[in-house]
Amino acid sequence: MSPIGIISQWASYPAYWARLLSMIGIEVHWFILQYVLGLPFLAVIAEIIWLRTGNDHWKKISRTLAKGFVAVFAVGAATGTASEFGLVLLWPNLTEAAGRYIYFPLYMEIFAFIMEAVFVYMYFYAEDKMSPKVHVLVGTLAFIGAWFSGAMILSVNSFMQAPANVIAHYNPMVGPSSWAPPDVLLIVPAQLAQILDVNKLAAVGVKILSVSHNQVTVTIPSGLVRTLMYEAFSGKTVGASTLAAVIKPEALKSVSSLPLESVIDQIVANTVKNVGAFVITFLSGGYLATYLHALGAALTVSAFTVMGGYSLRLLRSGKDERGYFIRGLKFAAIVALIVVALQGTAFGHAMGEAVARHNPEKFAAMEATTSQIKSLPEMIGMGPLTKQIMPLLAYGSPKAQLPSYDLIKPEYRPPLIIHYLYYTKIGLGVLLGLIALVMVFLVYRGMPPKWSLWLGVISPAIAHITSFLGWGVREMGRKPWAIYGIMDVRTEYTINPPPAWQLAGIAVFLAAILAVLVIGVYWFLWRR
Repeated sequence: MSPIGIISQWASYPAYWARLLSMIGIEVHWFILQYVLGLPFLAVIAEIIWLRTGNDHWKKISRTLAKGFVAVFAVGAATGTASEFGLVLLWPNLTEAAGRYIYFPLYMEIFAFIMEAVFVYMYFYAEDKMSPKVHVLVGTLAFIGAWFSGAMILSVNSFMQAPANVIAHYNPMVGPSSWAPPDVLLIVPAQLAQILDVNKLAAVGVKILSVSHNQVTVTIPSGLVRTLMYEAFSGKTVGASTLAAVIKPEALKSVSSLPLESVIDQIVANTVKNVGAFVITFLSGGYLATYLHALGAALTVSAFTVMGGYSLRLLRSGKDERGYFIRGLKFAAIVALIVVALQGTAFGHAMGEAVARHNPEKFAAMEATTSQIKSLPEMIGMGPLTKQIMPLLAYGSPKAQLPSYDLIKPEYRPPLIIHYLYYTKIGLGVLLGLIALVMVFLVYRGMPPKWSLWLGVISPAIAHITSFLGWGVREMGRKPWAIYGIMDVRTEYTINPPPAWQLAGIAVFLAAILAVLVIGVYWFLWRR
C-alpha cells in the first residue's frame, strides 16, 4: 500500500471533513489543557521548595508558572466550550447517547471546573491575603480540581474506547486465528425478552448467559448491535428493523409500530442501571492507564515548555540574571526527565497492555501485522527484534502471538496510518528522554553550552508533536467505531452536515486563536 493509499484508507471512513475538524478542535483544546493540568502542579512544587529553602528564586519560578497558567486558563475554557458545541452539532447521536447513559462524569466535570476556576484565581490574585502555607494549600486544590476534571472527561473517552460491557476476543496464546468480532453484554428486561425467539437469537450469535425473574443477560455480536443502533437513530420502527427478524411472529404485530429507539433505550438503560450509572465509565478497559498516560503527557509538555522558556531566557540574559534562570532550567529539566521516564516505563507500558487486551484490532494496526505495508521497524532492520519483544511487552509471554491485521474482517479494521503515527511518537519520546538527560547532565556542570540551550528551546515543539501523535493513534485507531463495539461513525454523525468550506473556516479560526495565544504568552512571560 502506497503512502497515498494509506491516507486514502484513513479518509475512506464516513464524515471525513467533520472528523478532521473535530481532530483540530480537540487537539487545540488539548494543546492548552496540558498546561492547565501541568503548570499549577509545577508551580506548587516550586513554592514548596521555596518554603523549605527560603531561596527567593523558587518563589519567582512559582509565580512565573502561575502567570503562564492563568494566561492560558480562560482560553482553555473557551476552546473546551467550542469543542463541546462541535460535538453536539456534528455528532448529535453520540452526545444524545452520552447524555442518557454516561452522564455522571460529564455532570461532575462541571463541579470540577468550578473548583478549578475558584482556586486558580484565588491562588494567583489573592496571594497577599493568605499565609504561604495556606497559599500552597489553595494551589494544591487548584491542580486537584484540574486533575479531577481530567479524570471525569477521560473516563468518558475510555468508555468510548473500551466500554465495560464490550468483550474483545483475542487469545494471544492461540494465535491470530482466535480473533473474533467483539460481543456486547446487555441485560434485557424480562418483558422484552419474552417477545424474542430464542432459536432465532442463537442463529444470529446471541448467547444467553443468565435468566432471572425480571431480566435476561445476553451477549450480542457487535455487528448486530451496530446495525440496530444505526437503525434506531435513523428513526426506524421495530417492524422495519433488523430486530423484527428475531421477534416471535405472534408478538411482532403488537410491537411493529414502536420506534426501535425506544426499545433499544430500555435495554441499554437497564444495562447501565445494573452495571452502575455512577461507575460504568470508570470500569472501562484501561481507564487508569489512560488517565495516568494523559496526565503524564500533560506534565511532560509543561516541563519541556518551562525548560524551553528558561533556555530562551539564558540565551538572552546577562550574567547577573543567570543564577535564577539556571535554577529554573534545572528544575524543569529534572521534572522533564522524571515524567518522560515514567511515561516510557510505566504509564505508556500500561496503556499498551490495555490496548492489546481490549482493542486487538487497534493493536494489530499499530504494529502493522499485515502484508499490505512494510512496518517501520522492518525498514530500519529491527523487525525480527520487535517481533520478539512486543509479545512479551504486550502479553507477558515470548510465546504469545500478535493479532493479524489481515485476518480481521475489513469492516472492523482501523486505518494503518496509526502504525506510522505510533512509531513516530515512540521515536520522538525517546528523543525527548535523551534531551532531558543531556540537559540535566549539562546544567549540573554549570552554565549549559549554547547548542544545548537551543535544543531546550525547540524541545516544547517536539513534546507537543509527540502528544499530538499519541492522541492521533488513540482516536484514529478507534475507527470504524464511535463507541467501540456499539456505535459506528455513520450512526453518530449529523443528518445535516455543513459544507466542507465552513468546516475549513472554523479550523482556520481555531488555529488562529492558538497562534495568538502562543504569541501572547511569549510576549507576556519570556520577552523583555
